[in-house]
Amino acid sequence: MTYRLAEEEVMKAKDVDLLSYLEAKGEKFQKEGNYYRHTEHDSLLIRDNMYAWNSRGEKGYGAISFARMYYGMSFQEAVRDVNLGDYPTFTSSKEEEPKQDEPFRYPGHLEAQDKQAIKQYLTQERKIDSRLVNWLIGQNLIAQDKKKNVVFKWREKGGTGDIVGAERQGTVKMENKRGSFKQILPNGKPHTGFTVDVGKPTSIYYFESPIDLLSYWTLQQNRLQNARLVSMNGLKMKTVLRTFKEAKDEGLSVNRIVLAVDNDKAGKEFTEKMGALTITPRVQMHLPSQVKDWNDVLKAVIQSTEKQQQPHKQGQFEQRQPILKKEMERSV
Repeated sequence: MTYRLAEEEVMKAKDVDLLSYLEAKGEKFQKEGNYYRHTEHDSLLIRDNMYAWNSRGEKGYGAISFARMYYGMSFQEAVRDVNLGDYPTFTSSKEEEPKQDEPFRYPGHLEAQDKQAIKQYLTQERKIDSRLVNWLIGQNLIAQDKKKNVVFKWREKGGTGDIVGAERQGTVKMENKRGSFKQILPNGKPHTGFTVDVGKPTSIYYFESPIDLLSYWTLQQNRLQNARLVSMNGLKMKTVLRTFKEAKDEGLSVNRIVLAVDNDKAGKEFTEKMGALTITPRVQMHLPSQVKDWNDVLKAVIQSTEKQQQPHKQGQFEQRQPILKKEMERSV
């Protein structure tokens, strides 16, 4: 029988000072400047509760991650082992919640009236359904700024409440750099993100980015009902826990939590961590089966559909359904 962890157990272990934990287990380190070097494995370094074992290409943060990597423990075993000792909490971590000098103020003066750049980017490059893009603009959930970035507004209560944060996504690739411009605006509400309600939510779906969220919605279309869609801007347990609590505080009867994250090592580890929590309802997973993320799935579906429809283009979305069947039937 698999031991299930309480949320409090995980959060306690997550904040333990890594060096104190390892020294209590008999590991020896020597201080060198701002970091500590393992006396037996000289390429294993610790600094600010982060570790890097350079000769093995391993790196991570905190005692739980280290115990899994170094001692070969499962996530549950690592949490229990870390919590067996009375270790101090690491207090100067980059994981600390940032102090907010002032409340978030959305810079509405930076918005542009023209929306063509973001429409082109979302529908042509990212393949998001144009009807969905127009709806988001009409609901004041996305905007175009004067530098032609997409602005995703973080609005409370499933996208209908106050704007408590925002992020910007570039629509063109940056020269000499991978990807495009991305920025989370300062002083936003911690542990939240871009959120949209589809009907009256009884389920909450979590994604790594707004683009993944919109890609999944485009793929699912009418199959996705009575759901709250939340972007975590990464893989953030605190975002899941806080937004789930806020949904309950709103009086929503949430009976399903779904992690629709990337199909990679980090995504799988995150689903394992969340799946080990004793929260009700149980956490479920829906990861892409053959590619990394949901935008990759969407692009592959569009490409396949277009090939099948040559030379006839009409009814693109309706004819997309058979192609989606295998992937979407995996939906939890």
